[in-house]
Amino acid sequence: MKIIKLDAINSTNEYLKKYIKENFIKTTHVAYTFNQTNGKGQRGKTWDSEQGKNLAFSLCLFPENVKAKDQFSFNMIVSLFLFNILKSLKIPNLKIKWPNDILSGGKKICGILNEFKLRGDSVENIIVGFGLNINQENFDNLPNASSLKLINKITYDLNNFTALIIQSLKRYDYLNPKSELELKKINTNYNRNLYKLNNFSNFKNSEKKIFQGKIISVGKDGLLKMRLKNGNIENYNFQEIQMVLN
Repeated sequence: MKIIKLDAINSTNEYLKKYIKENFIKTTHVAYTFNQTNGKGQRGKTWDSEQGKNLAFSLCLFPENVKAKDQFSFNMIVSLFLFNILKSLKIPNLKIKWPNDILSGGKKICGILNEFKLRGDSVENIIVGFGLNINQENFDNLPNASSLKLINKITYDLNNFTALIIQSLKRYDYLNPKSELELKKINTNYNRNLYKLNNFSNFKNSEKKIFQGKIISVGKDGLLKMRLKNGNIENYNFQEIQMVLN
């Protein structure tokens, strides 16, 4: 695993994508920074981050025998990997917000963006990117955001925090291909820690209309199964709807 620390960059995902292509890389690489100026989020959103306060981290993997149909299973693996690290640091009231944000007490502390390069029906490489709010204390116009410092009243050493993540990646077999039985267990664990499971919540569809639904489960394919107010059960992918945080 080669590790690249960047003083500043617009996006660690974009940097790593370009680096891998230009250098014909086929081995695991990490790029990270404490000063990301134009981070990427889901649905084309940006991830705003105060300089020197947070971590932007990207990991490029070249897995064998991972099929295109298993892309969301990998999202679940990454979400649980970070969830467990935060849990080990005693961050309270952790939940995973579908498809792959991590919340503490209903506030967003981590956003994850996984980008897949496909060749036929197989995954050629995966760039795992995440932004983690660590020491930032002000979130202007972002009422649903928080940080580890605000939650635990601790100032974290960013270098030590990054080293913990890298050591965990090396130590545990989180990101290697999984058997069907393992994927089933991962799916169960993901659902067990799902934000607003079995509770009615507000959602917004592609037409910007708000509706209410109760989350029943998320499948291995990433589809959200939901019971609507009228009793109907529907399945949605993350491009069709998004949860509206209160």
